[in-house]
Amino acid sequence: MNKILLCTLILACTLAVGLTAQTQEEQSDIEVLVTASRVEEPVEKVPAYVSVITAEELSASGQTTLVEALESLAGIRFRSFSGNAALAEISMRGFGENSHGRVLVLVDGRRLNRADLASINWLEIPVENIERVEVVRGGSSVLYGDNSVAGVINIITKKGAPGFDISVSGKYGSFNQNQEGVEVSGASEALSFSITGERTASDGYRDRSEFRSLAFGGSVGLDLERLSSGLALSYNRLFYELPGALTKAEFDDDPTQAKPGNDADEALSDYANVDLSLSFSPTERLLLDGNAGYRIRFIRSDIPSNFVSKFTDLTLQSAAVSPKLNLHLPLLSGNRLVVGVDGYFDQADLDSYADISRSATTLETRVRKATFGVYAADDLDLLSSLTASAGVRYELAQISAETLKTSGTPIDDAKLHHAFVYDFSLLFTPTRGTRFWAGYGTVFRYPFVDEQFSIYGFGTDTFYADLNPERGHNIETGLEVSPAKWLRFAASGYLLNMRDEIAADPITFAQKNLDKTRHLGVEAEIALSIPECVEFSGTYVFTAATFREGPNEGNMIPLVPAHEAGVDLAVHLPLDFSVGISGQYISEQFSGGDVENTLDRLPAYFLLGASVRYQPQYVPGDLEVYFGVDNLLDARYATTGYYGSYYPGEGRSWKAGASYRY
Repeated sequence: MNKILLCTLILACTLAVGLTAQTQEEQSDIEVLVTASRVEEPVEKVPAYVSVITAEELSASGQTTLVEALESLAGIRFRSFSGNAALAEISMRGFGENSHGRVLVLVDGRRLNRADLASINWLEIPVENIERVEVVRGGSSVLYGDNSVAGVINIITKKGAPGFDISVSGKYGSFNQNQEGVEVSGASEALSFSITGERTASDGYRDRSEFRSLAFGGSVGLDLERLSSGLALSYNRLFYELPGALTKAEFDDDPTQAKPGNDADEALSDYANVDLSLSFSPTERLLLDGNAGYRIRFIRSDIPSNFVSKFTDLTLQSAAVSPKLNLHLPLLSGNRLVVGVDGYFDQADLDSYADISRSATTLETRVRKATFGVYAADDLDLLSSLTASAGVRYELAQISAETLKTSGTPIDDAKLHHAFVYDFSLLFTPTRGTRFWAGYGTVFRYPFVDEQFSIYGFGTDTFYADLNPERGHNIETGLEVSPAKWLRFAASGYLLNMRDEIAADPITFAQKNLDKTRHLGVEAEIALSIPECVEFSGTYVFTAATFREGPNEGNMIPLVPAHEAGVDLAVHLPLDFSVGISGQYISEQFSGGDVENTLDRLPAYFLLGASVRYQPQYVPGDLEVYFGVDNLLDARYATTGYYGSYYPGEGRSWKAGASYRY
């Protein structure tokens, strides 16, 4: 029988019977584990809207970066100033300027966010090294503290599996885009290891938008009956050019051009990380574990096009220790208590120079941020299908700045911030694959160190002693229904009232606390998957982010579109081929800094993509060959812009590649 006809018959039969209630045994045989509660648990025990991207899905998509994969999920967008994914700003739940400060990004549970205003380097984690990515939407300040206002993304890296595996991949596409990767992993009894390497480069869609990334990662693990530990090392070197923003006339004329005068703006950075984990379970009910890590980053930036030329060397050091206790108690239908401590120390040493030769130093400054938090979270199973959760956290953070040398005003000041947050929720799971949840919680974010102070080195240096942390109250409800193994629907609605959001004043450019804001939204997703036949997902997000007091009351928050929608369809054909089509729509939005809503809006845009994948079953191992076209209609659009400027997105491009695992 023709394979397509067979798929049609299977779909018809499952539609006829699949929507009836299923017993627990009829549901998926595999439970997806997440770390939304900082401990492993089945996804159906999480009172939040959760998405998981697996290594298999990353490979099948042909996507070269984690940014591309995350953008396919409901409620996640990225903005880029450089035209590449490396330092793209992530946005969730209606936050505009510096939105990445409200999303916590973790690697194996360890914080990746920087203490300064810059976004993380998404190319720091080789795609080949990713086992899965877990996305938890909504505030998680009780469990994770700073930055976790809008969501938490946890990138789980690969650990060696029994036996010996080797994987190689290569991709090439438009603008000389190329990526090469290799992974070697294995395990024997209690020991495991994984080694990965990845090179990614592109000449860029725009002039002066070239980037090159080289990343390595490795880990070893020991897993005994009641004791496990792991050591992970990684290194990344990233070079990228900065094409700058265009005026509307320049954007309309030629979006591939660089900003006139931006012929030498670029940056080079080196990242190195070491992380250690230890877990000990003396009894079935008690688990003691913790992480310790150290990260160092060297960043050299040359931006002569700035209104005051900037030539800087920045060294960022971060150290973290996060021990916790996980205790299961025989109360009612079950009780789990998590108690932990988080300690972080960040130091930034910034040297500025008069010219690119770095022969004359104009500024030497040192900034420190020390954070200490303690938290407790409890999940109580009132019934087998009803769970109540509650948690509290208290956290302190001190930010200090010290000027060692300057041609301007020296700074030697410090400020101590503190935050007390709490949350509680109810989760109802009447059947396997069905979840309903509702919750209320408070959230916070401390200022970035370079929001707390401003150092230019030419007379306007300032420590903003009156700048307060962002705080908010979040109400959320949602549901996830899987009436059949092949069908899933999830949706959530939230109301997040914030005060003291931080942004630059559009006139003075000084950092300040904004008037109260409101973030109201709905996120929805439907997914259908019939093995060997068809896979479909559709997403829709509505966001109303507005000022709720002050002179701009009722105005929209800049850089927040009201509507987002996406579709992904893959159809499996005979002879081991499959074809895919994807679409993404983003509605218009006000440009950054336009709190009065008077400037031209960034236009709405629709991106269409198509792909073909070949995965022969007769070849030993796992071989995949991929070809795809992005922005098929060559839409002209901008992912971000400030004060009426435009940072163009990428035009039509193609890529082809292959991967092989044995």
